[in-house]
Amino acid sequence: MPIATPTPAERFADILWYLAQAVVTRTAFGLSQPLINLIITRIRDAKQAFARLAARIDAGTYAPRRRASTPPRPPAVQKPRPPPNPLARKFGWLLPLVPGAVVFGGQLDSLLRDPEMAALLAAAPVSLRRPIRSLCWMLRVEPPDILPRPPAKPRPPREKKPRPRREKLPPPYPPTPPEAPAWMQNWPRSGTRWTPTRIRGSPRSA
Repeated sequence: MPIATPTPAERFADILWYLAQAVVTRTAFGLSQPLINLIITRIRDAKQAFARLAARIDAGTYAPRRRASTPPRPPAVQKPRPPPNPLARKFGWLLPLVPGAVVFGGQLDSLLRDPEMAALLAAAPVSLRRPIRSLCWMLRVEPPDILPRPPAKPRPPREKKPRPRREKLPPPYPPTPPEAPAWMQNWPRSGTRWTPTRIRGSPRSA
């Protein structure tokens, strides 16, 4: 009896299941239980999100979300944003914590190159962007080009502060009064910069 070939969704679920087991075994190597729970939650969320979308695509019931024509209203009370996760800042952040995860990164990279998986991603690239990119970032795998990058958040405009006007500096030397002696009339005018050559005078030729 021939063995049925697993679907891309089944292969994806198997990779994440064994990846979670590899994370759990790191308890004996000093990985704290709260940190393990955080990693397992990320893996489980990506697995469940992908399974739901893959089932809807396979059943033909998937429909991409339509963007609202009117901008959303701002909430009455601004909720404080949660602090950023310090783990997810580095590309491949899971590998130093779980060195054995590099094997599952290679398997994920091979699965993403599979034609059936590529067709599945092409059916819902925007919806599958988050779970796939999250795992690729975790395992140091380059995500496929078909998955768009998340839109950049607009930066608030900076307030342009008026530059203070520079005050005009007084001349370095006051002008020579007309009643001054004749020898002072040849004194350099205001604004002349004094240099050692001007003070000593031009050198005489031998």
